[in-house]
Amino acid sequence: MNPIELVAVVMTLVGIVLTIKERIICWPVAIVGILAYLVVFLRARLYADAALQPIDVVQNIYGWWYWARGGERGQGQAPIVVLDWAIRLRWLAGTAAVSLLVGMALARWTNAAAPYADAALSTTSLVANWLLAKKVLENWWLWIAVNVGYVVLFWRKQLLLSAGLYAVLLALAVAGLIEWQRSRARQSPLSVAA
Repeated sequence: MNPIELVAVVMTLVGIVLTIKERIICWPVAIVGILAYLVVFLRARLYADAALQPIDVVQNIYGWWYWARGGERGQGQAPIVVLDWAIRLRWLAGTAAVSLLVGMALARWTNAAAPYADAALSTTSLVANWLLAKKVLENWWLWIAVNVGYVVLFWRKQLLLSAGLYAVLLALAVAGLIEWQRSRARQSPLSVAA
């Protein structure tokens, strides 16, 4: 068993559980897992995933600041918001376009093991993490899709501990969606993100 992968798995799990509970400590815990995964992904030649990790660190620092500040209004706990359909479609189209471009670049200029899957999962992870930092409910739907994809990718790459982690993360993403829906229903008034 790779000890760096073990640290990545444990810190990721703890970070997600804390995120579901809307605990601000989730952000620094997640950063430790992200840095460990940087090493794991470089060793596995999953370059898009490796490149994602420094960006994830920046996004996590932003999420930490945003949640600590209290969201857009700057007071109290940042509210959970939802996107309207037009914004959802723009995010999906942008994510698909960037995924394709990154996949083409990886296929052409690297020895990436799974260029298109790696690109799509990494790009979607960036979008999901950004939406998480902004407390947008739809982040959990993206994480559900990403986690299914990573279970398959990591299983194929023989990263079995990480495949197991992402199976657990899939269940946690479903739990996160349910919990955030409940939490949002308790908010007053319900918010829509622009």
